[in-house]
Amino acid sequence: MSLKHHKRDLQNCTYCPKLCRFCCPTAEAEHRETVTPWAKMTLAEMVRSDRLELTNEVGEIFYHCLACLHCRTHCRHGVDVPGALVEARRKVFESDCEPPELSVIMGRYHDAGNPWGEDLRRRLRSVVADELFVPEARVALFAGCQAIRQDPNSLPALFELLAALDIDYVAVFEGEELCCGLPLWHAGDHDGFVEQANRVAAALSAYRLVISPCPACVYTLKSLYSSLNVSLSPKVSHVLEFLSEPLTGREPERKIEGSHVYHDPCYLARYLEETSLPREILGRILAEPPAETIWSAEDAQCCGGGGLVPQLLPEVAAGATELRLKQLAASGAERVVTACPGCVNQLASAPGETAIVDIIELLKEAYCK
Repeated sequence: MSLKHHKRDLQNCTYCPKLCRFCCPTAEAEHRETVTPWAKMTLAEMVRSDRLELTNEVGEIFYHCLACLHCRTHCRHGVDVPGALVEARRKVFESDCEPPELSVIMGRYHDAGNPWGEDLRRRLRSVVADELFVPEARVALFAGCQAIRQDPNSLPALFELLAALDIDYVAVFEGEELCCGLPLWHAGDHDGFVEQANRVAAALSAYRLVISPCPACVYTLKSLYSSLNVSLSPKVSHVLEFLSEPLTGREPERKIEGSHVYHDPCYLARYLEETSLPREILGRILAEPPAETIWSAEDAQCCGGGGLVPQLLPEVAAGATELRLKQLAASGAERVVTACPGCVNQLASAPGETAIVDIIELLKEAYCK
């Protein structure tokens, strides 16, 4: 795919009076018209039609997108802004016009297989018991790089929960490829992403089912791979989908006290279109029903953690995070609960005393004796 495949979307955006500007977290965080969805898509259309030269300055603008897809919620034409901007980034990447910070990130990725350049296999081994690494298992947990690095406590919590539910057939995937490749996709490295996708698909081919706590990984493995003709043999599910059946009709050991507000991850709510299941699960284990924000479900505001923005533009990401935390605080809840390791990390990275918790840890607290 290329920018020409997004011609209709690009032109629809170009002639639209910015009807989605108010819901773009980067535009709201930066207070700049240049980074509104309309402006980014207009620049992309001008580059596509050769009316604007692609320079480093122009190319940098395309990276001011969290890929949250919130703009589409308010678009009458269902325009896929993140999809078009990924193709714009691809053109930037192939033209060697990418931001210098991106070159550093790409160097780390090619050295270690993740954007941080860290040994994630060693980190994974440090938080998960040795007996959970079973190569011949048929069901595997693909933790994903964000869970391993940014929300590691959720992994042992998940296996304690599985043990409490008498599920003993899930093993931890520990192959060389611990990242699904999505950072390469957001970088604009299309060829690198396809290569990584094929490596991951081959590494996971022996399993019947792959589960992941990361909605972005689930979407990537489940939908993005197939859109690029990368064949992945096992079925892929988010951990909440996997847990739905064994939790049905099973009373928790205890109800979790206190007030909680649920933050919808972008990839779970908008890409995977799952907003009801986390609320149903929380309704079973919380003493009080979860609170809601004005912006919730498919209309939830992004936490600021996507699209490589935290790595490339940390101040922009922090601004989006601050906006979301204010919305969550307005609910009056004591704790924020979410179902994405990236969201847990991004929301917790902000200064302040807001308690952020992964839904897996709440489930462990509720069901484990």
